[in-house]
Amino acid sequence: MKSAARIVSVGSAGSAADFSKNYPSRDVRALSARALGVLSIAALGLAGTACNGASARAPETPSEAAPIAVETQAAEGVTVPLTLELEGTLEPNRHARLSPLVNGHVAEVRAELGDVVEEGAPLLVLRSVDFRLAASAASARAEAQLRQLGVDDASAVDVEAVPSVAAARADLVSAEDALRRLTPLHQSGAVDEQTFEQATQREAAARARYESARQAVGASLAGYAALRSEAALRRNDANNTTVRAPFAGSVTARLAEVGEFVGPQTPVIELVDASQLRLRLEVPERFVTKVRVGQRVLVAIDGTELTREGEVRHMAAAIDAQRRTLTIEVVVPNEDGSVRAGHFARARIDLGETRELVSVPSTAVSERAGVYRVYAIVDGTAEARIVRVVERGAGPERDRTLLEGDLRAAETIVGAPPRELADGARVTSDGASSADARPSTPSAPSAPSEPSAPNEAREG
Repeated sequence: MKSAARIVSVGSAGSAADFSKNYPSRDVRALSARALGVLSIAALGLAGTACNGASARAPETPSEAAPIAVETQAAEGVTVPLTLELEGTLEPNRHARLSPLVNGHVAEVRAELGDVVEEGAPLLVLRSVDFRLAASAASARAEAQLRQLGVDDASAVDVEAVPSVAAARADLVSAEDALRRLTPLHQSGAVDEQTFEQATQREAAARARYESARQAVGASLAGYAALRSEAALRRNDANNTTVRAPFAGSVTARLAEVGEFVGPQTPVIELVDASQLRLRLEVPERFVTKVRVGQRVLVAIDGTELTREGEVRHMAAAIDAQRRTLTIEVVVPNEDGSVRAGHFARARIDLGETRELVSVPSTAVSERAGVYRVYAIVDGTAEARIVRVVERGAGPERDRTLLEGDLRAAETIVGAPPRELADGARVTSDGASSADARPSTPSAPSAPSEPSAPNEAREG
């Protein structure tokens, strides 16, 4: 209509008298006719536009969506012990990669993967004949050495009784006696200088032979002892050709085959003792004062339904300066061997305090993209509450889940959310609209929990 007004305003510019002066009457009639045509067309266009706009703005009234029928229950508040949840891998009590004490070729393998062996059981045998032959040769040389000395028992040898030493000592005694008799005669001039000098030299030579004989006997005895030691070493090597289990356990790997040449640097058998399992955990700094040696720990083994009760056996002397955690070691009994080493496990340590949680039926918890939700009913509308699962399978029937987060005790919740239920949807319960039920007061949102890294503490 503004456009029409502007058109009318332009058409009426000036006075009628001026207009008559400038244009003849015939021209005036023609111009007036054209102006009326233009005005008519513009009015029709504006009318059509207005009608189209009115029809476009007219909203259609859709039928309101029907409420979704659901079953409702009340969330229950529970008081549970404050626990610390940690994760780790179960390690065997003892783990050894066994190697032979000597070099040799494998003659026999007596253990296979998975075998349970007792302490001292033979696992692998090397060829021993070479060591036994070497031991016999060393023993023969030792006996020959002893026979050269002229004695039967080297442990009771009197060096002075050895024939060579006894003979040398006799010569020395004779030479000393001759020199002792000639000395006063030489001093009195009855014996010339040459005779006295010869007696002195014979005495010195006899003493040297005596000392040499004693040294020879000592060297022979040392050689005999060396040969005896070599023989004993070879016999010991022959006995060490058998690799035995240092403790009772299970074979987890056989790394050698018959005919292979192996040595002290070559592992041939891998053995573990899983009668006890060790679980190493990292306790966050803020919980260090609440953990102590001897504390009981409940351990759940992943991949199974087994749980074991362990004990904090060892604690590190200092906190890791970078990770801000304290390393502890939990020992888990496993005498029956039902739990294998290497399982991932979750440990729960009771810290001696309590906390308030909300208990709901397990069917009430839904998960999407790793986020857990429970639908609370407020004024007949389903509201999705973000929660964190603390424990599954709670309650006498193990059909309830303990939660924390944006949910309070006594709130009305959906017991088993249907697939089509979404946040903000209208719901009914037991055939009546939930709007008639007592509305629940939504809880204040709790602080979001940070995601836990592997082996990081979680309050449970």
